[in-house]
Amino acid sequence: MKFPQSRKKKIGEEKTPPPLYERALALATRTLRSTDELRQRLLTEGYDSEGVEASLARLKEVYLLDDARVAAAVGRQYKEKGDRFILNKLKSRGIDTEENAAVFEALDDELTRALDAGQKKLKALSAFEVRVQSQKLYRYLASRGFASNTVEKAVRRLTGVD
Repeated sequence: MKFPQSRKKKIGEEKTPPPLYERALALATRTLRSTDELRQRLLTEGYDSEGVEASLARLKEVYLLDDARVAAAVGRQYKEKGDRFILNKLKSRGIDTEENAAVFEALDDELTRALDAGQKKLKALSAFEVRVQSQKLYRYLASRGFASNTVEKAVRRLTGVD
């Protein structure tokens, strides 16, 4: 009876990295990534910057790398959060201001989103008195990235306190 050879690498053998474009293609098709995220990943794996930029350009040509699509996905994923939160997520993924504007155009205005999120939270706060509800609701909405003036308006509308 013959057993298959072990596929473990032998001590001292180095694994050769795949060619740059193949690696970039694999990363781009596996997960939705922004151009900046993919660039950083490839550079940290040791590929040269000229080759990385050429690979990124090729991936953009064949529509496998699109920052507008990534920005739209981030907007959909965090549609119940505030503008500040979404903007920070976009910046952390390396998305520039052109795509940011399109994301916020596709979403409801911030006050509407704050009212929706606050209304859901208010159901859980029904046991508290109005003053405590207002405080907890304010903290909740502020922690979700809504602007302070938007939070104030939403809390006043939801609790009926002027």
